[in-house]
Amino acid sequence: MFAFKRETASPAGTSAPRAGRTGESEEVPAPGQESVHPDRAALPEEPIEIPTEFDDVRYMLHCWQAARINTPLPSYEDFTLGNMGRFADEIAVVHCKPGEAARMLRAGKAVRSILRLGEGQSPDLDDVPFIFRQAIDSAIGQSRRSAEPSLALCRWLIENKVSTLEIIAFPLSCRWTGEYFLLMMRPRRAQLNLPKLLINASQQGILGLNPIMGADGLPRDFHILSINDAAARFLGSQPDLLQFTLLSEALARVGIGDMPDRLLRAARGEPMEPFELAYQLDANPLALQVGVDTADGILAVTLTDIRELKSRVTLFRSLFDDNPAPMYVRAQGEEGFLNVNEAALHLYGYDREAFLALGVSDIRAEDPAENDAASTETSLRHRTADGRILDVIEYASEVLVDGRPATLSTIMDITERRRAEAHVTYLAHHDPLTGAANRTVFTREIERAASNLAEGGRAFGVLLIDLDDFKAVNDTLGHAAGDALLIEVTKRLKKRVREADIVARLGGDEFAILAPGLEARAQIEVLARRIGQELSSITSVDGRPARIGASIGGAVAPVDATAADDLLRCADLALYRAKGSSKGVVRFFEPEMDAQVSDRRLLEMDLRNANIASQFEAHFQPILSVQTGKLCGFEALMRWRHPSRGMVPPSEFIPLAEETGQVDRLGRWMLREACAQAASWPAPLMVAVNVSPVQFRSGGLFQAIEDALRASGLAPDRLEIEITESVLLDDSADHLALLRQLRERGVRIALDDFGTGYSSLHYLKQFPFNRLKIDRSFVREIDNSPESLAIVRAIIGLGASLGIDTTAEGVETAAQLERLRAERCGELQGFLFSPPVAPGNVADIIGAFFGGEKRVA
Repeated sequence: MFAFKRETASPAGTSAPRAGRTGESEEVPAPGQESVHPDRAALPEEPIEIPTEFDDVRYMLHCWQAARINTPLPSYEDFTLGNMGRFADEIAVVHCKPGEAARMLRAGKAVRSILRLGEGQSPDLDDVPFIFRQAIDSAIGQSRRSAEPSLALCRWLIENKVSTLEIIAFPLSCRWTGEYFLLMMRPRRAQLNLPKLLINASQQGILGLNPIMGADGLPRDFHILSINDAAARFLGSQPDLLQFTLLSEALARVGIGDMPDRLLRAARGEPMEPFELAYQLDANPLALQVGVDTADGILAVTLTDIRELKSRVTLFRSLFDDNPAPMYVRAQGEEGFLNVNEAALHLYGYDREAFLALGVSDIRAEDPAENDAASTETSLRHRTADGRILDVIEYASEVLVDGRPATLSTIMDITERRRAEAHVTYLAHHDPLTGAANRTVFTREIERAASNLAEGGRAFGVLLIDLDDFKAVNDTLGHAAGDALLIEVTKRLKKRVREADIVARLGGDEFAILAPGLEARAQIEVLARRIGQELSSITSVDGRPARIGASIGGAVAPVDATAADDLLRCADLALYRAKGSSKGVVRFFEPEMDAQVSDRRLLEMDLRNANIASQFEAHFQPILSVQTGKLCGFEALMRWRHPSRGMVPPSEFIPLAEETGQVDRLGRWMLREACAQAASWPAPLMVAVNVSPVQFRSGGLFQAIEDALRASGLAPDRLEIEITESVLLDDSADHLALLRQLRERGVRIALDDFGTGYSSLHYLKQFPFNRLKIDRSFVREIDNSPESLAIVRAIIGLGASLGIDTTAEGVETAAQLERLRAERCGELQGFLFSPPVAPGNVADIIGAFFGGEKRVA
């Protein structure tokens, strides 16, 4: 009878925790107080099945179940003090306490032997060898979760054979603290020959050969002592049919008549490198690499199928030789080349013999640039046979050549790509037309100069340059001439600045100069005036006459500003003032410019938000016949009665409206208002309305005129549209088409300010205007300037010869009137007769003429 001595008992009348099915501790009733578990009482027990090899284990399972009747777990005493004595050598008891390592309280001889435990040792499970501890933990863990016996298998190696150990954990209840498990350990009968398993699992053929000596004492053949499945398969047979037979017979069956000489030499003790054996097996080609080693006269032979490797080598050679990418191979860590393909020979310009005589250093122009260590891509510069330098990328990979490590290099010629990248980099920093720095570079350099200034750096100046009359050159001579002019301007600017100065083209005809070290305004003013003189000296472009000037605005840091953005704003304000003054003017920033710009911005906001119907008015200036003094009609002029500023001059708000896009909205209102007023006048009085080039570009001008005529009922021939020559310069083809469409509708067209712009006769030939309006600047000087008189006379004569009426603007004196009458000018308007008047006063003027004949005299 196998019995276990109890350790310290719990006090009488108390109960000890035990393991339940859920793995949580449960209270075990004291002897005589066992309760019947409701689950156990409800159904009869079914036999517990675990995949064991032993009937003894099944018997123990039966005993465990029998001892569990009416209780979740059998008690320690009932199960161990029964019929377990005959299994004492194979049994151990494990005690688990919360928070402590599990201990093995008792262990039989077989268990101690398996676990390599000393006599009388009761170790923690943590001291048990790892492979056994894992299996024991698994069996106990499963048993704890299921509250039933569980099996874990443990495999270990004894004398090159694998044994399988069954470990069965039986959970028990006990009055003592903690959980108790009885373990049974028994090796299964079958053992596995591990070396044989591993050898047969190999895809490599393995043979053990015993040499057979001839009469001369030299090896003639071999007995096959051992052979694995792979080797037998290579010889077209099975291991048990080949073992202990002659190798020569096995080889003869696959068509190899002669014993490989290298095997015989190896049997004589000569060192042997691997060699290749090729033959046909069942009409299929087979290629084996044969490796040989010797030990105590026995040959250990390995057979490796190299058919796939040979195919890869063949494919590699094909891909190498015929590859369009340049490639070469060199021994790893060595200079010389082992092979090179045709593409590489073509790239470097060598024949094969000459290239293979070189080393890698012979084709390198310089050391490689730094490359990422983790990358297989190396950037290099190589030299060709004729001395050209190539930018290349080398992709290197490791290969084997005749069994030795080598480096395969694939070369990509990126010379053109590098040139393109350099060009892209250049374009990112330079204006592509002129080669000057671009806006990005200029802004960056100003920011750098401003940053240095904050750290005690030198003062610097900024000039913004806007070309005067560039548009005239571009429009009259063409865009090619305009581009040539911009290139010439850049040359002249670089000629006048110092080496440290930066010349930039900001866009269009706007240039800029950063002049570091110019600390005083006087210094940069000298530079600005020198530039102005240089640009005004340009007299031709591509052999054709052309003249330009330059408006220049300047600012100096830190006098005007210290931040880059603020300094540019100051220079821009100065340029704005220069352009508003006259051509060829240089202006530097003054503090009041900021206030003026702020005031202009306020006016712009007021214009955007203005209620047109309540703030804007149409005033009308009479147009009279010079010869008869009769009233011909009125020119409609827009006026802005600002709520707080009063009357804002048209010279202030009209340009602002054009710049901000408000002129289209104002122009539509003006057309409707003028046509509505004129519709109430007696026929044939006409009304003239000025139209901005911006209205032409908007694309809605024809519809706006059509809407105004339809709404007012005014006859189209009583409406005259006044345009300036800039309309025709802007987009002559489209705008001339629109003018013809208006003429076909019956609307009259007048060319305003004639003589002040380009006055191209080409426009008069292309389009038959109804009227030419002589600019007031010529009329004002008609008495004391022979040149102005000549221009007026020429315009009147031109109009008469083309059948076009002429109107003189700005007539203020009787002398001017008489001179115009003498020159036979057609019509006039000006303060001599009446300034522009509000709509309420128009009736008085009309009444004065239509109540009786009236002449101007």
